[in-house]
Amino acid sequence: MVELDDLATAINDMTSLSPSFEWKDEHPGTRPCPQCRAMMTTCKLLVRLDDSTEHPKPVLDRCATHGLWFDHEELAMVFEKIATKGFGGAIGRKTKPREGAAGDQGRWSAVFRNRSGGWGGW
Repeated sequence: MVELDDLATAINDMTSLSPSFEWKDEHPGTRPCPQCRAMMTTCKLLVRLDDSTEHPKPVLDRCATHGLWFDHEELAMVFEKIATKGFGGAIGRKTKPREGAAGDQGRWSAVFRNRSGGWGGW
């Protein structure tokens, strides 16, 4: 079981955004909650991040008291869907190579190299 606060914290750690959750297509389920034994519902999770709503694919089991039950790889499917949002936006994307000569390490490298006569101390 994953409590909603823990899921929100994990998503915030990945994206630096504070998510809110909604349920779609919620129906009575067939599984009891492993903690309280109440029957869980099945639903699709909607994750709101700033101006967008993400719709991860898995159908999840939900206990209104204890959180969400993720079967094999379902949590990974949720994380894959939101991983490119917020400051996590570079995850999984191919980046364009930096322009300039192959050996060019950028402006700051040149500054440090000039001050020290090499890469060592000042």
